[in-house]
Amino acid sequence: RINVADGWGERVKYPGGGAGLIKQTLEYNLGIRVHYYARVNFDGFKKIVDTLGGIDVVVDCPLNDTFPDPDAPEGKTDIDLTPGVHHMDGKLALWYARSRWNTSDFDRARRQQRVLRAIWAKVRDLGLLGKLPDLWDDLQQTVQTDLTLENLLWLASIGAQLDTETAIKSRFIDTRSGALKSWTTPEGAYVLLPIYDKLSPLIAEALAPPASNRAFQGWARVEVLNGTTWQDWGILAADRLLWEGFEVAGIGEAEEKNVQRTRIVDYTTSPKGSPLGRLMRLFRVRQEDVIARPGERDDVDFQIIVGYNYNPCYRAWRAPTPTPTPTPTPTLRPAVKP
Repeated sequence: RINVADGWGERVKYPGGGAGLIKQTLEYNLGIRVHYYARVNFDGFKKIVDTLGGIDVVVDCPLNDTFPDPDAPEGKTDIDLTPGVHHMDGKLALWYARSRWNTSDFDRARRQQRVLRAIWAKVRDLGLLGKLPDLWDDLQQTVQTDLTLENLLWLASIGAQLDTETAIKSRFIDTRSGALKSWTTPEGAYVLLPIYDKLSPLIAEALAPPASNRAFQGWARVEVLNGTTWQDWGILAADRLLWEGFEVAGIGEAEEKNVQRTRIVDYTTSPKGSPLGRLMRLFRVRQEDVIARPGERDDVDFQIIVGYNYNPCYRAWRAPTPTPTPTPTPTLRPAVKP
């Protein structure tokens, strides 16, 4: 568990502290080399998001929770987020990323990835990458990192060339992958253990750079049309596709706005290696709702017309017992008992 490695690293004064032991733990267990780290406390996180003017986050699952809020008259605030695109300030983004109510660690990890992607998108949209030297002093007051300004500028030059939607991979590994098995520690903690022969290929795929030649790419080009009157339904479907490794060729509105069941239009000319079955499973599309139009278009491989039956909420795994969200504290490093 990452938090255990962090605490032990601080306690035993491991080289690099908790972050140093986290790096070593990830490399030893997963073969993932972590070159740098950045740590931000809760107040710093909220400050970053608020400085950006808030962020737009795609919320795929409803989230209802109550959080401690010293600014509220009753000392707490209820949040009720429905699926769609939500503009969040620092406080709401922190709550969304940390909520544990009726969700699993996998759900929370996905939400945290969504928030990080939203922050990155906003930084790019505001053109802040070129202003890093001017912002460096302020960042050092908020973020603890072993990155130097030179490191950051080099990474920013690479990041500026990336397509946020297709070149940045977001992956998570859950029990459905077959790469993990549950285990209870002697202390009674519920944990997951890796099954390395199945986990290694998943990690290799996640870390592999996207191929520049489309003939070697594993994804398909998919156009998404919203066939409902529900706002953001097309965006939610496109977001699911991106998470699953597909290329979203476009998002639009269907001419028909009363589509009850999601449809797939297949423009491919050969069933060999076709991801059609995967798309049908992702969107729960019946065979009778697949329309074959081979060769009619060469700019996309599939078109998905999203209907009212589409459920954007993906629950990878449900924890046996939800853990209440702890009260935030303003410490930069987690407290470690001697």
